Formats: sequence, C-alpha cells, structure tokens
Amino acid sequence: MFSRTVRRRIKKILLWLEIALIVLLGAAVGIVAGAIYQLSKTLPPEQILASYRPPEGTTVWSSDGVLLAKLTTEYREPVKLEKIPQHLQDAVIAIEDARFYQHSGFDLKGLFRALVQNLRGGDLTGQGGSTITQQLARNIYLTQQKTLARKIKEILLAVQIERKWTKRQILETYLNQVYFGSGAYGVQAAARVYFGKDVGELTLAEAATLAGLPQRPSELSPYTALERDGNLDRTIHRRNVVLQRMVETGKITPAEAQRAMQEPLRLAHRSSPQLGGYLRAKHFADYVVSYLRGKYGEDRVFKGGLKVVTTLNYKMQRAAEAAAREAYRRYGRSYGFSEVALVAIDPHTGYIRAMVGSVHEPYRQHQFNCAVQAIRQPGSAFKFFVYATALEKGWHLGRTVSGYVRPIRDGDKWWSPGGVGNRGTYSLIGAFAASINGAAVNLAMQVGLDDVVEMAYRLGIKQRLLAVPSLALGSCGVTPLEMASAFGVVPANGRRAEPLAVLTVTDSDGTLLESNKPLVRDLKLSPRTIDGLIRLTRAVVTSGTGRRAGVVPNAHGKTGTTNDNTDVWFVGFTPELATAVWVGNRDNTPMRSASFGGTVAAPIWADFMREAIRLAPKRRLPELPRGLRVTEAQPRERTEGDARETLRVRVCVESQELARRACPAVETKEYLRGQQPTGYCTLHGRPPPRDEPPPDDP
Repeated sequence: MFSRTVRRRIKKILLWLEIALIVLLGAAVGIVAGAIYQLSKTLPPEQILASYRPPEGTTVWSSDGVLLAKLTTEYREPVKLEKIPQHLQDAVIAIEDARFYQHSGFDLKGLFRALVQNLRGGDLTGQGGSTITQQLARNIYLTQQKTLARKIKEILLAVQIERKWTKRQILETYLNQVYFGSGAYGVQAAARVYFGKDVGELTLAEAATLAGLPQRPSELSPYTALERDGNLDRTIHRRNVVLQRMVETGKITPAEAQRAMQEPLRLAHRSSPQLGGYLRAKHFADYVVSYLRGKYGEDRVFKGGLKVVTTLNYKMQRAAEAAAREAYRRYGRSYGFSEVALVAIDPHTGYIRAMVGSVHEPYRQHQFNCAVQAIRQPGSAFKFFVYATALEKGWHLGRTVSGYVRPIRDGDKWWSPGGVGNRGTYSLIGAFAASINGAAVNLAMQVGLDDVVEMAYRLGIKQRLLAVPSLALGSCGVTPLEMASAFGVVPANGRRAEPLAVLTVTDSDGTLLESNKPLVRDLKLSPRTIDGLIRLTRAVVTSGTGRRAGVVPNAHGKTGTTNDNTDVWFVGFTPELATAVWVGNRDNTPMRSASFGGTVAAPIWADFMREAIRLAPKRRLPELPRGLRVTEAQPRERTEGDARETLRVRVCVESQELARRACPAVETKEYLRGQQPTGYCTLHGRPPPRDEPPPDDP
C-alpha cells in the first residue's frame, strides 16, 4: 500500500486532472456552442420560413384551354394535403420517417433504428436517417453537400421549422417539394409523369411506388430502370419494401400489401416525357414568353406560378401547321423552298389566332420565328398600299393608268419595272388584279411616293420605308405579322386593331395581374376607300393572280413575288380573319422559276382558311353607307343642266370598266361627265392573266 504522503500526491494529481478535464470539456462545449451559434446566424430569418412557398412554373394556355408551354426550372404542381390520398401520406411517412408525428425535428432514436434495419437488410441506403423535417430544411434552404457544418445547420433548421409550422404544414410542403425523379417535383407532378393521372386517383401500389423514389430518385425512377436495365425489377423491389414497411407500422394489413405487390406497374409513358418548355405552337409560345420576360422578369416567369391565357386558337393553329407542313412536304423540293411562315389575326380585335414561324423540327434547332422576325420583301403584295393611297385621294376603280414607265435614272443607271403587260392602259381594278408592275409604279408616282409611305405606316407597317419608285413593287422589308395586320383594316371597316397575344395574366394566388382588351384605332379612311379595296382584292381572287385562293368563301387578297423568286406571298382576308403567308428560303436562295405567290403561297392560305373560318364567328364585310352607295339609276325627270353634268353607263361589277358580254355581273352607274370609265373590261374580254408575273426588284 501507498504511504499517506503518496496517497495525498495521487489525490492532488487526480484533482488537477479532473479540473483540467472539466476545463477542457467546458472549452470544447464552448467551442461547439460557439460554432453552433455562428452557424445559426447563417440560417434564414424566421419571416422567410413562415412565408416560404415552393417555386411554381408559369403556364401558357391557348384561348380554347390547351396548354402551350410550362416554364419552370422544376416541374411542380402544388396541391393541398387534403387532396393527397392518405395511403400516399402513410407510405411516405413509413419509409422516410416513421416517428414523424412524435419527434421535434431531429430523431436520434429513429436514426439508430434506421441504421439497425439497414444493417440487418444488408442495404445501408434502405431507410433514411434524416427526418422529413430535416429533408425539407435541406431541400429548401441548404445545399446537398455532405459536410458536418451542413448537417448541423440541417438539424438546427429542422428544429426551427418544427417550432413555427404544424405537422400538416410540414408534410404538405414536403410532399410538394421533394424530387421524385424524371424531372417531377412533388406528388402531383410525379403522379402525372409516371401514371398519367391526378394524385388523388393513385392506387395503393402506385402510391408505394412513388413513396420509394425520393431516397434515390435518379436511380429508382421507373424510366431510368427501363432505359438502363430493360425492366422494372429495381423499382418494383423498392415498392415492395415500402409496402412491407407500411405493414410494420400498422398502416395496412399483410393481405392489402400482398394484393398491392401483385399489381402490375403500368406507366403512362415508355420514357421520361417532356415536362416543360414549349409544348405546342412553339414559336407563338416563345413570342409570348419574350413579352412576359420583358414585363415581369426572368425569375418571376420561371418561378412565380403565373397563368397566362393567350389569344391563340389551338384548333386554328393545328390547321395552320398542317397546311404549312403539308405544302413543304409535297412541294418544297419541286419549287425549291425550305421555309413557310403563316400568321392569322382577328381583324376586329387584333387577336393572333394562329402563328407558324417555321415548318421544321426540333424547335431548339429552328427557333427563328419567320412570322415576326423575318423581314422580307413583299413584292407585289405591297401594291395594296399604293392603291389604297389612290382610293383615299379620290381615284375610282374605273379610272385608267398606263402600264408603261419611262426609264428612271437611279444614280448612274436607268431603271424600269419588269413583268408583263407594261405597254397597255388599264383600269385600276384591272391593273391590280393582273398585278401590272408598270401601272403600280406610275400610280405610286402620280399619287405621291411620300403619301404611299404614310399610308403603309398608317395601316400598320413598322419597318423603315424609302420613298423610291421601286417601293410600289415591294422593294422594302416587312414581316408577315405586319402584312396580316394591315390587310385586316379592310374587313374591320377602316379600324386597325393592334396585334395582341396575351389576354390575361394571373399569379399563383389567382390575383389578376393583367387583362388586355383590344386596342383599336379608327384610321378615318373614306368608306369609298374601304369599298374599293374590297373590290380590288376580290378581283385578284376571282379573275386575277390569286385565283387558287378562290376556293375559300368570300376570299380577298393580293399575291406577291420578288425578283428572282426569292420571296412569294399571299396576304388576304375574309370577314372573319386576316392571314399572311410567306414562302421562301432564309438564305435568299432563289426558288424555281414557276414559284409565284399565286402558285405557292395562295394554296397554303386557302388550305388554312377553309378550316379556320369554320372556327370563327361569322361576320360580314363592311358596305358603303346608303347615302354613298351607287345603285342602278332610277328613272326620274331630268333637267337640261342634269344632262350636261351626269351620264349613266353599264359597267362590270368586278372591273368597274365598261361592260362586255362576257362579264358575269353588270350594273348601271351614274358618273359625273368626264369621270366615267372609257375602256372595256380587261378581266373578262381577254385571256386571264398569269398567276403572277415576277416583278423586277431593283
């Protein structure tokens, strides 16, 4: 035995060791406490916790209720907890956090239980050690890095969430937040992606399948299993693990589990479907999204849960796409074109009803929208603005204009328009229907090139125009949307509706952020101008270069072909719709010599319009006010002065020139002496004009 002195020394040593140990432990606790305190200061404020909502993508819809685009960084469709079936809630809790309703955010007992179960099963990833609240904290506010600091933050944040939220709030948020693989976030998105149904319709077996995915979503996804293994064995095994765990927690009976295990796994798709982005009418959807980004910003568009209702009619859109793509498939190679653009608007409201920006897929390789971004020369379709200017200045349809143009000096060169028929004299309606280039140039110079430019701007052209003689033949650049809008002024009786793509925008709470009404402006055009344009564009279809559009009831329009056949157009309207069709090559490669607006673009226009006008409310074209209407003269007593001032002549209804026997419709009109037509009808007294003589494009 030790002596008393030795024992005293040992006691002193032990006392100092105890004191040192206490000091060290205190220091360690202090360090850990300080570290935890410092980490706690990096946690999000409590007000952010209280106001958290899972990010939700923006949806873009057609006016007839078809989803066009889903814009999101995460495909998610949040639902209330009461909409989620109880067996899905039970399945998730059973496999992820069986003591969810007992712990306060961190469950040490559950952690050891999961570890023991995984060791017994030989699968260390079988059951998770983190509680549902910890997973929620990690998914919302933290990174996925596996570090001690992140784990401490996760526990602290989970406890903080448990103090602020109810268990129902935590579970609902988790079920709407967690990732289920194949791009699906939340149970509603997962139900649609994997089973093509609403979450409330899931069977017990389907619910167990989904509950098993969040632990390793990329690996356990059924679509991943099919692609990698060629079977669903991995997913089915995980489903059965979930069902067995539900039996152990008393949520289902062994018999219910056995029946669910026998149920085949029927997926909605063979592979992971496209969940977001532009789904339909992709160029139109991109046109809308460009507007939304500019107004609401990128973050709100992709995370704000906006619902956007557009003006597009999807049935019309399908008809437009079918017409454009069928034409490209059948005639693209023979005519030598690679692209088609089509845009249709309601002329009375400006609503864009259909838009084809390209005939090619996939969209990511053909994003350029030729309907609104392609600035192309309109060729003879621009004559619409020349003749509109003349009519507004008081010219009548029977007034004649020469097709011959004296060569015009252009710098050190001389220019004159090409095409056929430039040696004759024509009435306005005859020259327009036959698309006589010389007549259009002469008319533009007589009414004033500056006034033609002003008229084009007035009707809706926004591109820069030069007041030069070749402008009459479309030497400028325009877009199909501009042309459709401009021609739409006629059926709208002189009113121009600004093209409109978005009707309403609401946020995720249903609050209305934006409601757009038609922006319509009266251009104060003369009723005789509108009536004249109706007659001019109708003559093109019945007897002129656009006869292939005549299969559409009440069709009106104008063809256009540029030099070397690089661009061909047909722009026209019915009482219900105004539509522009452009065909060509984006690199300006010329098409075949037989490619004209009347032979290539007009049939596409007709194919679309025949279907589209069936879907639009029926309307009538404007008529001259009764006081301005010229009808067959009624017998009345005349004075000597009357006889000297007016005279009555029989004219062709279409050409407004002196009637021939071949004219199908004739009317008697009264004119002031000297203003009556002097030439006979050029539409019905000679062979019909070619579909479209190519104008010379300087």
